Amino acid sequence: MFTVTKTPFGEYTAYVLADTDAGTTATVVPEKGGMVVSMTKNGEEYSWLRHPNFELPERPRCGVPACFPVCGPTPDEGNEFEGGRYPMVVHGILHTTPWEYAGQSTQNGAAVTVTVTDNEESRKSYPYGFRVTVTYTLKGSVLRFDQKYENTGDKAMPFSFGFHPYFSISAVDNLVWDLTAESVRDAATGELTPFTGVDFPYDPDQTTRHYAGVKSPMSFTDKGNGHHVTVRFDEHFTNAVLWQQGAEKFVCMEPWNGYPGSMRGKHEVLEAGKSLAASFEIEI
Repeated sequence: MFTVTKTPFGEYTAYVLADTDAGTTATVVPEKGGMVVSMTKNGEEYSWLRHPNFELPERPRCGVPACFPVCGPTPDEGNEFEGGRYPMVVHGILHTTPWEYAGQSTQNGAAVTVTVTDNEESRKSYPYGFRVTVTYTLKGSVLRFDQKYENTGDKAMPFSFGFHPYFSISAVDNLVWDLTAESVRDAATGELTPFTGVDFPYDPDQTTRHYAGVKSPMSFTDKGNGHHVTVRFDEHFTNAVLWQQGAEKFVCMEPWNGYPGSMRGKHEVLEAGKSLAASFEIEI
């Protein structure tokens, strides 16, 4: 049976999606960047929340934040749009913007839809009219992210998008990866080198690996807690990032459409009134 339950989540309102036959849940908080904050299977948590970061208005570094209109940091912390310079924080503007609840369903899975549009604050960093809508659907052990990106303005809109899932792990050294890509992208220079496998161990402080030409799916198995996580994605997601920070018990396995600095290189462009649909899913 599929259910959607509205419930308090700290100071926010959450929607808990459940497949009671599969023993799985996913929790979505529209006001907190529209993001997923929990994924459980048989009572075990697969997502990861960082406290007190989650409760603060700063960029959420936990859960499953959305990246838009950029992925990663922007060179010189800004972009050139329409002949002007606009500041842009890491991963864009949506992860700190409250989204709105837009509906729910239990017809073919437990689903909730959330949406966000441009506003006065967003136009300080990104001078375009847009609407982003995501429908999260939980069915069995799979949480699907169906996205729609719309240009609601009167001029062509450049953008990239992606997601930044944080997964709970026992220890980074316990992870066994299954990931295939064409190239490794240097995060600082953009230089590409041939992909020869996910290299471990990670650096003591933190490690970022950027991959280009990534093939769906990508997955890891945690030998410590027995978790197996798979991310599948459509043709719009051609890049991926793995990130882990010191002794923290999480790892990020991120499907990206763009890459750091992509507003200066290859990116999507939507003409006025047009839209783009994309999807990916997480299986636990």
